[in-house]
Amino acid sequence: MLNKTQVQRIYGMGAALGMLDNNNHKDDMLHNLVYNITGQDSVKQLTDSDYKKVVAELAQRIKISQLQPPEKSRSGNKRYNATAKGMTAGQQRKVWALMYQLAGCDTTTTVATKGERLCGIIKKELHIDAIPQRPFEWLGYNDGNKLIEVLKAYVKSAERKAIRVI
Repeated sequence: MLNKTQVQRIYGMGAALGMLDNNNHKDDMLHNLVYNITGQDSVKQLTDSDYKKVVAELAQRIKISQLQPPEKSRSGNKRYNATAKGMTAGQQRKVWALMYQLAGCDTTTTVATKGERLCGIIKKELHIDAIPQRPFEWLGYNDGNKLIEVLKAYVKSAERKAIRVI
């Protein structure tokens, strides 16, 4: 059984999310959530472990509800928008310039697009999954700096290999 403070915490978090229905107290979204997580109909009958599960779920939902959409860029260039985590448009331009420079050093043809190659480099070097349509979606400012330095090393290595082949 929960104490009064724990019960109040669950109801407070549910109220913050708009999950309470004053007209139908036992069949509102909060009680449905509690039942789905624990199988209990009553908040007061929850065990400590059930309480922790419910509070964790409510906290996660509150966190998600408070996320702000990324601010829209004021620049007219739609191709390079700062991502939600903070990779700047300048960093994105530099990465693409390095990718084209790297492609120019290739001595063999490849079927992978530059976006696919970039995603592979991001996965290998930064351990972050990316998709070719939006490769910078999950990269922050510091990740962008690291990616640029990695790509510079790739270009330097590719240039040395190209010189050896000639």
